[in-house]
Amino acid sequence: MPFTTALNKRYLALNPLDRLRLLFDSFPAHEILFTSSFGSSSSVLLHMVNKVSPGHPIYFVDTGYHFRETIKYKEQLKKQLELNIIETAAKPNKHKFTQTNSTYLHNQDLCCFINKVQPVNELKKNHNIWISGLLKHQNANRQSLNIFEKKADIIKFHPILDMTKDEVELYIYLHDLPKHALVGQGYSSIGCTHCTRKGVEREGRWAGTNKIECGLHV
Repeated sequence: MPFTTALNKRYLALNPLDRLRLLFDSFPAHEILFTSSFGSSSSVLLHMVNKVSPGHPIYFVDTGYHFRETIKYKEQLKKQLELNIIETAAKPNKHKFTQTNSTYLHNQDLCCFINKVQPVNELKKNHNIWISGLLKHQNANRQSLNIFEKKADIIKFHPILDMTKDEVELYIYLHDLPKHALVGQGYSSIGCTHCTRKGVEREGRWAGTNKIECGLHV
């Protein structure tokens, strides 16, 4: 039986928190990568991981194009949950190219690759498992995902994948977690300023284009 198939069989019946407990009991913490965008639903997984493994490194990729509200939200959660956040970003000369070239206007894939995918690729080199907060209800591309997905260079772990929108909202309410300020303004999914509009789920991301993912999760 393939490794990820066995993992999926073992983890599927567990709730998200127990999935995380089992993961950290089964694998060395230094092998586990956790990144967060500090978007609309990020507080749920941030709270869970920090509860299971307090102080575990949380990598935030600073694309240079985040909303001010996202940066403020990151700092709010860092203080409230006492998170160990480590910031990373594209190499300065590469990020500057996307600024002067306005890459986000005519080649969103390249902009995402430079400012998000490449920095995460560097992180993945030092880890074997990558915790991700993807949710099935966010778009059609994510509905076919499993709890564990084997990629070419890493195993992706989606502990909250099958949580419904209502369950996410309930978790946030029960644990008194703050909400991203833009959620109340009609933003359901929040990325970079140039490529995010108001909308339900991820319909506001790269609106008017065929792009549905930044490239990290495909």
